[in-house]
Formats: sequence, structure tokens, C-alpha cells
Amino acid sequence: MAPKNCSFTHAVVGLDLSKVSDLFVSWLPYLRRVGTRSLTLVHVVSLEVLEHVASGYPVDKLQEDMRREALRKLDVYATELRSKGFEVEVIRPEVGEPAIKIAEIARRLNADYIVVASRGHGWIRRILLGSTSEELVHVADRPVFISKPYTRSKDGEEELRAPGDPFEGPIVAAVDFDDYLDHVLCRASEIARRTGARIVLLHVLEEGEDGPTVAKRLLELTERLKAEGVEASYTIAKGKPGKAIVEEADKLGASLILIGPHSRSEATIEIMGTTTEAVIRRAGTHVLVCK
Repeated sequence: MAPKNCSFTHAVVGLDLSKVSDLFVSWLPYLRRVGTRSLTLVHVVSLEVLEHVASGYPVDKLQEDMRREALRKLDVYATELRSKGFEVEVIRPEVGEPAIKIAEIARRLNADYIVVASRGHGWIRRILLGSTSEELVHVADRPVFISKPYTRSKDGEEELRAPGDPFEGPIVAAVDFDDYLDHVLCRASEIARRTGARIVLLHVLEEGEDGPTVAKRLLELTERLKAEGVEASYTIAKGKPGKAIVEEADKLGASLILIGPHSRSEATIEIMGTTTEAVIRRAGTHVLVCK
């Protein structure tokens, strides 16, 4: 089904209140470039964290203390973001599974999309432990923007730093000719028309696909975007889809990767997960999963 609306006006922002969140909040004003005016700040007290910290402490009191402290910090963030021109709502912190709660709130408020920060820790660790961002991709019913990375290597050591402008371009739109094609194209067009970023359509050639036929389809899609006033081109890659998408994005110096929530070949899941999960884990730049 083609999307009726690809607005970025209202974002639900998931915050874990770590040092990464401090940088993430300072990064959020970039979203104004795509028309984001309203932010809803959400923090969920993880049941796992609550149970770990409690250890004999009265759970009800601990839960209320954690919620109160989280609300205090959210209010500080809200003040900062209002000074940047956003309309900001703060949701009173809840206890539960972060991804599920964030997805529920976004659905209830009919937000245009969800934004979260990737904390890094290395992609091998994320494969083993998973992440809120990956779970959100599975449980949310709207786009999920994953801001990353929040670590940089300096003199052989990792340091926390806010990432750059996600809309600087070029922007890679991974297209698989599946049910999410129109969602990816709609989001790509909206971003490009608002920011002037160049769009590169990328398809990873799979076994049995005819290269010239794929090139013709990509050319048609490129011309469709150009008719909408978007600077666009296309490229074709080979290899494992997740790895190939990340490698091509790196070669192009992409500032953002757009992808659907799964690939057409999801039945043949990559060793470390689906194509989309592989991109989220491996990409050195921001990722927007178009749902």
C-alpha cells in the first residue's frame, strides 16, 4: 500500500538518560531540516534494570524514585529543546520493556516517526544482546530513525561525540522492489525536497535477477524522483545485502541510509540476522527504517 503521508512533523524521541542521551538531545535540532516541529520525550524504566538495582530495596519506592529522577532530567532536556524552537511534550516515565512502550506511545499519539540513538558497543555485542532500536523496528508500526554513531576513535581510544548532519547527503535509499518500495521512495523524496540532499537508489543484485532489467527499473524510479524535483541517481551492488548496502554507503560517504523493515529475501536470513538488522548493526551512519 502506498503511503498517504510522509511527514516528519511529530517525532517520539526515546531517551535512556545516559551520556549518549545528552549528546543525542543536542543533535535533535537537525530534525528541523525535514520539518520536525513537535517532539514527545519518552523514557522507560527497564524492568531488567529495576530488578537488578532493587536487590532488597523496596521495589515500589525505588520505582517511584527512578521515575521522579527521570522526569527531572526529561524536563531539563525539554527546556533545552524548546529554546531551539521545538514544541515539546514530556511523557511521565513508565516501567516496562522500552521498545514496546515507545512503540505504544508513538501509536497512541499518532506520531509521524520514532527517533532513538544507537549507543554503539560494537556490532558483535549488539548481535548477542540485541538493542532497543532493533526491537523497535520489529514492534513499531511507523518509521524508526536510528541516530548513530555516538562513538569515535581518537588516538586508538573511543570517545563519545555527537554525530553530524543526517541530511547533508548523499542519502542512500536501499530498494528491493518489495511492499516497502513506495515507503522508502516517499521518505527519500520528502527529505530531498526539504534539504536538497542527493538521493542514490541502491539495489543489491540477487541470484536469478537480470542486471539490465533491474537497471531499467531503477532508471524509471530515478526519473520518477527527478520529476518531483529531486536530484537522484542509482547504483547496483552484489554480495550479501546487508554488507553490500553498508559498504556502498561508506564508499559514497552517505549521511543516511533508508531501508525497509525487511528484504525480499528475508526467508534466507543472514547468519547474523535480517538484512535490515545487519545494516542497523554495521552502518557507520544514521539509518531510517521506513515502515
